[in-house]
Amino acid sequence: MKKLALKPLSTPDQLHAWVKLFCGLDVPRTALCPKHDAPFDYLVRAYFEPARDLVVWAPRGGGKTRLAAVATLLDLLHKPGTAVRLLGGSLEQSLKMWDYLLPDLVRVGRLLLPDGKLPRESTRKVKLTNGSTAAVLTQSQRAVRGLRVQKLRCDEVELFDDNVWEAAQLATRSTEHATAAIEAASTHHKSGGLMGRVIDNAAGRDAAVVRWCLLDVLQPCPATRDCDKCVLFDECRGRAKERTSGFVSIDDAVRMKGRVSVETWQAEMLCRRPSTRGRVFGSFNEDVHVRPFDGDAEDMAIGVDFGFAAPFVALWIATIGDVRHVVDEYVQPGRTVPEHAAELSSRDWPARQIYCDPAGAAVVGQTGASDAAVLRRAGFKVRFRASRIAEGLELIRRDLKPADGSLPRLLIDPRCKRLIEAMRSYHYPDTGGELPQKDGTHDHSIDALRYALIHLARPVTITGGGLY
Repeated sequence: MKKLALKPLSTPDQLHAWVKLFCGLDVPRTALCPKHDAPFDYLVRAYFEPARDLVVWAPRGGGKTRLAAVATLLDLLHKPGTAVRLLGGSLEQSLKMWDYLLPDLVRVGRLLLPDGKLPRESTRKVKLTNGSTAAVLTQSQRAVRGLRVQKLRCDEVELFDDNVWEAAQLATRSTEHATAAIEAASTHHKSGGLMGRVIDNAAGRDAAVVRWCLLDVLQPCPATRDCDKCVLFDECRGRAKERTSGFVSIDDAVRMKGRVSVETWQAEMLCRRPSTRGRVFGSFNEDVHVRPFDGDAEDMAIGVDFGFAAPFVALWIATIGDVRHVVDEYVQPGRTVPEHAAELSSRDWPARQIYCDPAGAAVVGQTGASDAAVLRRAGFKVRFRASRIAEGLELIRRDLKPADGSLPRLLIDPRCKRLIEAMRSYHYPDTGGELPQKDGTHDHSIDALRYALIHLARPVTITGGGLY
């Protein structure tokens, strides 16, 4: 039987039977919710590798850590020489996957353990006689820099430090037996958080998103249970009665729903987008505000936020009646203002009017001129005016959703991906406060937009060559 456990698998049916026999898990193969995936889809992709990188969007208590341990066991046993590393949002989270893996190794993979024994608990690393290894990593750049492994399984990515996640992207290499892959698994409960960015960027990095929610792992519902009196009926609609497998009890799900807010239930258990709570622009709706630009490009200006280490941002904004349509964007760090000016001049849009940060009036020591002066020498008309952050944010909110119920006065072309992400993710600090968090990622695009709207909403007159 133990030798059978070491034989590689060739079909999903074999994989499902193997996991059920050797791990005691009857992993659901069908999703309850429309447009969701079954948890077993994750194991299929992780084992047979039709997708290299994977994003696992799953609920709390939805089995993602346990299944990642099963995927690791299969990699170690069936893909000789494969190195797997487990990295959690905290050391405690990494150890949860490790604690699932070790009993599996003793029960299923003892034949490949040196002397049939596990290493001392304090090592948190195991090497099999087929050359495969697994180990726990700490949440630090030092732990991931210099890694050369085939599989990096990241658990609770929402809790990762951004710099650690960035460093981890260079940690994998393919071998004859295993394709290099990074797996990012997490709930997605924070608007503007890392997991949201990972999900949004998955298509661009050729990563598959596998999503299931609490309902997709519910145990089969007994026929005797009255749907009309069940608090889960709005989500379930009786479909749980048709299920054949699952591991979360109906009663536990009912109790959990009664303990939390609607926002928490929908984000953390139903795996819907996080609530707008804490977002600066809660009324922003991509279905409403993101539209291709097909109007007259003559009345156009550029909103600019200066930066070097932080990105320089330029937004081209067309005015059509009382509607502002952001038609294009330029986001680039690490270049000088003359280089940015050349890029702005090369675009096909006819805009020559720039509204920018008042800090652009300051003289830069290296050049002896202000950033605004450099743009003027490139042929742009530059204006700026001091304003409160809250004033500009209110103008954006007003144009997104006017209080009188009229149509939105702010639209964004789909090509402006960074601005769209910023509108969706710009948020207030968790600790509270009147001003949004300067996260270095989303605030620059919003700053460029509000500098422009401050002027477009209340034009100023430039007299005597003064700067405003």
